[in-house]
Amino acid sequence: MSRQSELNRLKKQNLFRRRSLRTSQAGRYVSINGEQLLNFNSNDYLGLANHPEVILAAHEAAVRFGFGATGSPLLSGYTSVHQELEFALAEFLGYPRCLLFSSGYLANLGIAGALLNRHDLFIQDKLNHASLLDAAQLAGAQLKRYPHLAHEKVEKHGQRFHEEHPKNTILWATEGVFSMDGDSPDLSATALSADMFNALLWVDDAHGIGVLGDKGGGIVEHQGLGQSQIPLLSGTFGKAFGSAGAFVVGDDELIETILQKARSYRFNTAMPTPVSAASLKALELIQSEPWRREKLLELIERLQQQCQEYGIADSLSDSETPIQPFILNTESAALETANYLKSRGIFAAAIRPPTVPKNQSRLRFTLHHALEIEDIDLLVQCLIRNY
Repeated sequence: MSRQSELNRLKKQNLFRRRSLRTSQAGRYVSINGEQLLNFNSNDYLGLANHPEVILAAHEAAVRFGFGATGSPLLSGYTSVHQELEFALAEFLGYPRCLLFSSGYLANLGIAGALLNRHDLFIQDKLNHASLLDAAQLAGAQLKRYPHLAHEKVEKHGQRFHEEHPKNTILWATEGVFSMDGDSPDLSATALSADMFNALLWVDDAHGIGVLGDKGGGIVEHQGLGQSQIPLLSGTFGKAFGSAGAFVVGDDELIETILQKARSYRFNTAMPTPVSAASLKALELIQSEPWRREKLLELIERLQQQCQEYGIADSLSDSETPIQPFILNTESAALETANYLKSRGIFAAAIRPPTVPKNQSRLRFTLHHALEIEDIDLLVQCLIRNY
């Protein structure tokens, strides 16, 4: 099939993507393609991307260090700000050591590549993020996927592999909060399953850290667990921190192995120092301003309550996180509803395959600190076509 034929096919099947041009900050309102819209399409859950202290921290670091990191972390790119952020994150999350990456995608590629080879086994939830699935391909390990959240479905395979290859690594990766569904695994039960065949459990909590848990420690804290159950934990700064980049925490041996062997760490320019400074300030605010998380919970509860009251709760996922998917099934229905909301001044993303499974197209509402209760009420009235 020619490239043009493939593009035509995507358009015909309502799978063609177009970028939205933003010309403003992404707060309560956002300017998209020249229109000011109410913003239900931001991962800046705690409103820190626009926080004056975060911006000032980035500015001061740029003045002191320059903007670009100037090299790989193993050459000239590792500054005292990077080190301070690593120390602070490790302490905050309750792990011995932390390593920074330039993006979540690079982190996942690097972690898997450092810990696995083609003789090993990589276990994953079927709805894991694309970066984790791509990481499996690059690592070359045997990939075993299980139905979403059904961790018990992989136990027999894992036990058999361990019995046949007792010296080989079994790495088990799951998201902490799934990015398109907003749900979470039972990590205590998953950890017990992993222990049965000596698998190393890795939780990628990009959407949970900063948001869930009394202290913002993410899904691990929220479920009352720690390093003993979840030996490897990763996350990103591009969501609740309002910044960019990523990190992984674990014991000294694991982190040192990743540092030494992850190609996406060794051969990639380090995160810009001002970005690290912004993330460090954001971490401070996550700990000192818990009311930001409390407001998020109020918004989530309001949306679920309003959808229940107006008879559309069946379309809304039962998620306790800012990710609130509204299932519309077909690609055309998702696009039509997104366009209708836009005509009413609301910006929300239509999510279609291959990002989600076929016949599970949806609007993905992401709630964030800048929104107000009246914004939730307006959204629901638009969803029932009452406005």
